[in-house]
Amino acid sequence: MDYLLMTVFLIVCLLLIIVVLLQKGRGGGLGGAFGGGGAGGGAFGTRTGDVFTWVTIVLTGAFLLLAIVATVVARPDLGQVAMPALSPAGWPEGDTTDVKDVAVMMQCETKGATIYYTKDGKEPTEKSEPYGKSSVIVKKGQTLRAKAFRVGMEPSRTVTVTYAPKTPETNPAPIPAVAPATQPAAK
Repeated sequence: MDYLLMTVFLIVCLLLIIVVLLQKGRGGGLGGAFGGGGAGGGAFGTRTGDVFTWVTIVLTGAFLLLAIVATVVARPDLGQVAMPALSPAGWPEGDTTDVKDVAVMMQCETKGATIYYTKDGKEPTEKSEPYGKSSVIVKKGQTLRAKAFRVGMEPSRTVTVTYAPKTPETNPAPIPAVAPATQPAAK
């Protein structure tokens, strides 16, 4: 589809150039160089100016239409926006019994990308809260989701972090190894 569109576009461009050069201007145009600059007739007759004018108008319209369509259809793929990085990427380590919230900073490596986030666990969209320069305050137990967007690129994958203290894992007591019972040797 792209190749067909570009081929038609190039043909229209070449035809438009040829028609403009063949038109009779104030100085006789390029048509005079090929013997058409005589006193009246010429190769295309007396109404050559009207025909070339309409052909020029039609080709110019086709050129503009194809240029707009080619801009939309043949747009290069710019790829996907990088995933946002959150700092800290989880609840702080150590004794956090009196910590009620965390200040989270976000950044994206893709230039010109805007990060949007939610604190209720829903998927971020471009209608969500945009991240500014200051940190985002996340309360204990909230799930922060962030996604980066940029015009002309695929949005990033979503980063999801639940900010809650880690519970200590309890290891089950090891089961003692039992030696197999030995049978008395037969005499």
